[in-house]
Amino acid sequence: MFTLYHGDCLEVMHSIASESIDMIFADPPFNVGKKYGGKASNDNRLDYYHWCAAWIAEGFRLLKPTGTFYLMTIARHVFRMGCEMEKHGVFINKIEWRNVSASHSKRGFWPSTQPIVVFGKSEKYKFHTYAQRRKVDKPRWGGYTTQAQGQLLDYWDDIPFVYAGSIAHPEAILKPNTNQKAHPTQMPVNLVARCIMFSTDEGDTVLDPFSGSGTTGEACIKLNRSFIGIEREAEYVQMARERLTRVLLSPSLFTPSNSNGGDAPALRQSTLEGFTTHPGEGGSE
Repeated sequence: MFTLYHGDCLEVMHSIASESIDMIFADPPFNVGKKYGGKASNDNRLDYYHWCAAWIAEGFRLLKPTGTFYLMTIARHVFRMGCEMEKHGVFINKIEWRNVSASHSKRGFWPSTQPIVVFGKSEKYKFHTYAQRRKVDKPRWGGYTTQAQGQLLDYWDDIPFVYAGSIAHPEAILKPNTNQKAHPTQMPVNLVARCIMFSTDEGDTVLDPFSGSGTTGEACIKLNRSFIGIEREAEYVQMARERLTRVLLSPSLFTPSNSNGGDAPALRQSTLEGFTTHPGEGGSE
């Protein structure tokens, strides 16, 4: 089942049953003045941390005891976000994703990564240690008698960010007749797909409270997970709906979002019947 809500994240989360979600991936606005949906005033909140605390608490209410909460943020906010999450769950990791599009300031070192804070609802959280492996081409020192298993590190430099311009990332969704991204912070599918593979099983339900262009939904469809997305901007809801409809007909995890795909497998074809959207009035995220 794939469900996309148009509305305020807190209002929609309040309507979802407790302990019904297996994983949350949240990539919220960072309160840095981004224009979402062309609106200059919707990423500049005086109550930003209070607001974040509210939806973080709601997220943990929704998670099953085996569930995991991934929260992507920026260095400025990572400590406050971690403190809020620690009130409700157990710390797992702080991942650093190598993102060369990270903000640039001449009054400090140039940040080159984005943190992803990872907490479990309880000590029973799921984690598939070898869902993916890294290549190990150096000998092991220190008396090891077994082969290196290639357990993934908490520094991810193998997933490029979604770029646009004279050359565009194959997943980039562009504004019509331009070389600009239609959503300013579109994520790569492989980033959220990795999180999903490590922390869920097939058939589990993933919630994205800031669905944006629908990247988490695309990963869920291609990994056979159920998806619930929430988005306040009507144009992004429509963008995600069109994208996910294409993805349901696409045979590959790595098919670009702008692709029309090929012949659709029967499983994906039938899943179209389970994709629904819930209209709303937007909100004040």
